[in-house]
Amino acid sequence: MRPKVAIVSFFSLLALFFYGIGLIGGDPSDIAGYGLIGTVHLAFAIGIHRGHETIVDLSAYLALLDMLFGLLWIMVGLSLPAFTLTLLSALVLVVLADEDVRTELKMG
Repeated sequence: MRPKVAIVSFFSLLALFFYGIGLIGGDPSDIAGYGLIGTVHLAFAIGIHRGHETIVDLSAYLALLDMLFGLLWIMVGLSLPAFTLTLLSALVLVVLADEDVRTELKMG
């Protein structure tokens, strides 16, 4: 699988993940907060798909934040969504650490 497809899929699926968590919560503040986080991930997916250099460079930091918040979520209480978020974020972070991958992502 090409790195661009994997990275765009990761950020797109995380956007859906956060939208779903917000809707399951049902509280208006949950919907707004998780909706904002989901929208940021969706914007990153679109930016990476289009090859925007700034978004590609910042995507590693967003994956790192996802991993750190996933670890905090695991510390609060071990759950399958927390474990999945942490594991997938760590894998994407490893892929994004490669300079060749980031160079390929920047090519439209």
